[in-house]
Amino acid sequence: MEFHHRNDRSLKSLITLGSRGYYPLFEGKWLEEAKENSKEKSLTGNEKAKAKTLFKRICSHRTIERQRIVVNAMTKQDRDLFVRAFLKMVENKVLDDAPELQ
Repeated sequence: MEFHHRNDRSLKSLITLGSRGYYPLFEGKWLEEAKENSKEKSLTGNEKAKAKTLFKRICSHRTIERQRIVVNAMTKQDRDLFVRAFLKMVENKVLDDAPELQ
Protein backbone atom coordinates (compact mmCIF):
# COMPACT_ATOMS: atom_id res chain seq x y z
CA MET A 1 0.00 0.00 0.00
CA GLU A 2 1.78 3.11 -1.23
CA PHE A 3 -0.02 6.39 -0.82
CA HIS A 4 2.84 8.75 -1.42
CA HIS A 5 4.96 9.75 -4.35
CA ARG A 6 8.27 7.89 -4.32
CA ASN A 7 10.29 11.12 -4.17
CA ASP A 8 8.57 12.50 -1.09
CA ARG A 9 11.35 12.47 1.47
CA SER A 10 9.23 14.02 4.20
CA LEU A 11 6.78 11.14 4.34
CA LYS A 12 9.53 8.55 3.95
CA SER A 13 11.36 10.01 6.92
CA LEU A 14 8.16 10.00 9.01
CA ILE A 15 7.61 6.34 8.11
CA THR A 16 11.21 5.54 9.05
CA LEU A 17 10.74 7.31 12.38
CA GLY A 18 7.50 5.38 12.90
CA SER A 19 9.25 2.09 12.23
CA ARG A 20 11.56 3.01 15.12
CA GLY A 21 8.64 3.79 17.42
CA TYR A 22 8.61 7.59 17.17
CA TYR A 23 5.46 9.28 15.88
CA PRO A 24 5.93 13.07 15.96
CA LEU A 25 2.59 13.88 14.30
CA PHE A 26 0.36 11.91 16.63
CA GLU A 27 -0.82 11.93 20.21
CA GLY A 28 -0.71 8.66 22.12
CA LYS A 29 -4.48 8.34 22.37
CA TRP A 30 -4.79 8.56 18.58
CA LEU A 31 -2.45 5.61 18.20
CA GLU A 32 -4.41 3.57 20.72
CA GLU A 33 -7.70 4.31 18.96
CA ALA A 34 -6.20 3.44 15.58
CA LYS A 35 -4.83 0.18 16.96
CA GLU A 36 -8.29 -0.79 18.19
CA ASN A 37 -9.94 0.20 14.89
CA SER A 38 -7.40 -1.64 12.75
CA LYS A 39 -8.21 -4.91 14.49
CA GLU A 40 -11.81 -4.60 13.38
CA LYS A 41 -11.20 -4.13 9.66
CA SER A 42 -8.69 -3.30 6.97
CA LEU A 43 -8.85 -0.26 4.71
CA THR A 44 -11.40 -0.33 1.90
CA GLY A 45 -10.76 1.04 -1.57
CA ASN A 46 -12.62 4.28 -0.78
CA GLU A 47 -10.69 4.69 2.46
CA LYS A 48 -7.40 4.21 0.61
CA ALA A 49 -8.35 6.92 -1.89
CA LYS A 50 -9.34 9.28 0.93
CA ALA A 51 -6.11 8.49 2.79
CA LYS A 52 -4.10 9.30 -0.32
CA THR A 53 -5.75 12.74 -0.42
CA LEU A 54 -4.96 13.25 3.27
CA PHE A 55 -1.32 12.27 2.73
CA LYS A 56 -1.02 14.76 -0.12
CA ARG A 57 -2.43 17.48 2.15
CA ILE A 58 0.07 16.64 4.90
CA CYS A 59 3.01 16.39 2.48
CA SER A 60 2.32 19.81 1.03
CA HIS A 61 3.76 21.23 4.26
CA ARG A 62 7.49 21.07 4.83
CA THR A 63 7.88 21.23 8.60
CA ILE A 64 6.66 18.77 11.20
CA GLU A 65 5.05 21.64 13.12
CA ARG A 66 2.87 22.59 10.16
CA GLN A 67 2.10 18.96 9.40
CA ARG A 68 1.05 18.47 12.99
CA ILE A 69 -1.24 21.50 12.78
CA VAL A 70 -2.92 19.98 9.71
CA VAL A 71 -3.39 16.65 11.49
CA ASN A 72 -4.87 18.40 14.53
CA ALA A 73 -7.26 20.35 12.29
CA MET A 74 -8.66 17.20 10.66
CA THR A 75 -12.01 15.81 11.64
CA LYS A 76 -11.83 12.84 13.99
CA GLN A 77 -12.91 10.50 11.21
CA ASP A 78 -10.23 11.77 8.79
CA ARG A 79 -7.57 11.71 11.47
CA ASP A 80 -8.44 8.14 12.45
CA LEU A 81 -8.23 7.10 8.81
CA PHE A 82 -4.92 8.92 8.35
CA VAL A 83 -3.42 7.31 11.46
CA ARG A 84 -4.60 3.82 10.43
CA ALA A 85 -3.18 4.24 6.92
CA PHE A 86 0.08 5.63 8.28
CA LEU A 87 0.47 2.74 10.72
CA LYS A 88 -0.16 0.29 7.86
CA MET A 89 2.66 1.92 5.90
CA VAL A 90 4.94 1.69 8.94
CA GLU A 91 4.02 -1.97 9.35
CA ASN A 92 4.87 -2.63 5.70
CA LYS A 93 8.25 -0.89 6.12
CA VAL A 94 9.07 -2.97 9.19
CA LEU A 95 8.16 -6.18 7.34
CA ASP A 96 10.19 -5.10 4.29
CA ASP A 97 13.21 -4.40 6.48
CA ALA A 98 12.91 -7.64 8.45
CA PRO A 99 11.28 -10.34 6.27
CA GLU A 100 11.96 -12.96 8.95
CA LEU A 101 9.10 -11.40 10.97
CA GLN A 102 6.53 -12.57 8.41
